[in-house]
Amino acid sequence: MLANIIGTSPGGSSGPHHHHHLLEDHSQSSQEDGSGSVLSPGPHAEPEETIENIEKELSESCADTDSQPALEAGHGKRSGGQGAASTSAAVAVAAAAGGKEQSTGQTPSVSNGASLPRVASSGGKPKAMRDFDRKMNKSRGRPKRKAMVAMYQSQISENKIGIKLCIKKASDATVQPKKPIRKRARKPRSLNEDSSDETSPEKRNRRTEKPRPKKTNNNTEKRSAEEAYTSPKDQSVWANGLPESVLYTIFKNAVQEEGCLPTLIRLSEVCMAWYKVSQQCSLWRTVDLGTWGRDRFKTEPRLKWLIENRLQHATEVGLANWKVTNVQCVLDKLLEAAPGLTTISLAGWKALSTDHLMFLVQNFKSLRNLDLSSVNAEVNANKTAVGQTSLCNAIKEMGSRLTHLHLAHNRLSGIPQIVKALATHCPNLLLLDLSNVNTVAMSHGILHIEQLQHGCQKLKVLRITNSHINLSTASLQEQMESPGFPELEELSVASLADEARLFNDEFLQRILKTSTKLTLLDVRGCARLTHDSLIRLPTWDLKHLFLSGCSINRDMGAGLELIASKWAHSLIEFDLAWASATKPLDDALKALADKGSESPLKYLNLCGSSVSLEAVKEVLANCPHINAINLASCRGLPRGVKRLLQGAQEIAELRENLGVTLKCAPGVQSALAPSSPTDT
Repeated sequence: MLANIIGTSPGGSSGPHHHHHLLEDHSQSSQEDGSGSVLSPGPHAEPEETIENIEKELSESCADTDSQPALEAGHGKRSGGQGAASTSAAVAVAAAAGGKEQSTGQTPSVSNGASLPRVASSGGKPKAMRDFDRKMNKSRGRPKRKAMVAMYQSQISENKIGIKLCIKKASDATVQPKKPIRKRARKPRSLNEDSSDETSPEKRNRRTEKPRPKKTNNNTEKRSAEEAYTSPKDQSVWANGLPESVLYTIFKNAVQEEGCLPTLIRLSEVCMAWYKVSQQCSLWRTVDLGTWGRDRFKTEPRLKWLIENRLQHATEVGLANWKVTNVQCVLDKLLEAAPGLTTISLAGWKALSTDHLMFLVQNFKSLRNLDLSSVNAEVNANKTAVGQTSLCNAIKEMGSRLTHLHLAHNRLSGIPQIVKALATHCPNLLLLDLSNVNTVAMSHGILHIEQLQHGCQKLKVLRITNSHINLSTASLQEQMESPGFPELEELSVASLADEARLFNDEFLQRILKTSTKLTLLDVRGCARLTHDSLIRLPTWDLKHLFLSGCSINRDMGAGLELIASKWAHSLIEFDLAWASATKPLDDALKALADKGSESPLKYLNLCGSSVSLEAVKEVLANCPHINAINLASCRGLPRGVKRLLQGAQEIAELRENLGVTLKCAPGVQSALAPSSPTDT
């Protein structure tokens, strides 16, 4: 065991004779140098080699050379002038000195009386070499975090027999105890007094304490508890002074202007009197639940509760995008609550099938407005409610009472058969919405417009926006015999892709040949449409015209000016976005400005156009009713005005920034007209 602690040379022994020869070598080398002692202390003498110093040096040596074996401690070289001894020799001398020197604490000496030289800490290596080894062995990067665990180090303790290794726990690496987790003690409340600093806590008497109400998952009980309203003691005149008939009339007018939701919800939260009046079923006639409320609240249990408690005697109900799985149960409750339903919107009901649609049209005898948008997006869904067979049967069942049919955002098949059924059985049809409709094949997207004109002459709204629908071919005789749509007020044939539907001048003339009451025309994206077909239209009071993306905006002729001049007296909204022809565009705006105070123009869209600044000033100076103008991305305008401006305040700021003064305020010219003798 001692041999493992004290290093020995590979060829030598570790007995007392070996230590004696080492001391003789030290004495001879010192005598040759001319000194009488083994080590002469210089001006900066090192401390004496006591047992404590030897223990300290030995512990440092073990820490520095932990990667080297203990046997390398005896291979250190002695320098000629220094006479440094190895660690093994020093420890052997210290062991041979006996317990007398250790007990008294005196410096151990050799036979000639000289003091013991300092033991090298690292096998005789120079200090510079040892520092270099420490730097090389040191790991790069951030120093490792010191582990807060119990560390152990060796200590040489005295013993009569010899030297032994003693293990003790280091004082600088004591384990820090964890902080105990203290839980907050709950302070009990007294049963008779409120909890405060002055009251003393008492034990809870569970026998006399009232039982807590159990939690329930019934949504009906929760809502009934929430609806329990306690009116305050002091009520204003608006609560108790007004009779219910007056409040009912006020609420009815508010519902007609703002809608049922959320107007009645807000009015019911004022006081108890207003709550009672707002719950009358006659106010809940038209309820649109599709646009009100968040999607996560549109669940089947909530819908059933609304049908039973709010939709009694309702006539128009919108249930778009409600998450309903048991459709038949909801339809049964709706039939029980509102049998006189005239309008229903089931847009987004993916689970709606053919049987559900037939139940709807057969049992609701007053139903005339049906919205089936976004019901089916699959190719071959035979059981869906918007299939060819299902729609044809429902149309035949409803017959003349069908006035509005919405089939937008669906994938349809057999459009010719559906149009034939409408023309045959629905003479009172007022609205047909086929917007964003995809077809299975091109043959399924043929629209026989002459056939529809013969059967549905009362049609007012026709929407085929961005749909894969083309007009069928018709002979000249069929076109001449067609009565057209004399009551049509809105036509939307806008398209995002030119290849989807090749809508040209001929198609527009076939649809609007007798439409003298047209007020809205949307032909955006129709690249094959020219200004000739628009000028020849029989309508004279067009109010909304959308020409964005048409070839008319790129025409360098006078077509755009003629269009603006024809409807300058009636246009309220005019869309000329992305018009690239500067001169025709400026002439069209000047034609609008020539009407002066008689111009009803309110909305003007010039986004991305090449309009000039002078034309914009003309419109701002002569059109007093303008409320919104879009000048975004207009290259010919200065910075700061190229954006959408809405409202009277922003329009007034635009006039001020451009230095424009309104020539005639609205209504001034009409008031002065009788006094002017020169007016014709």
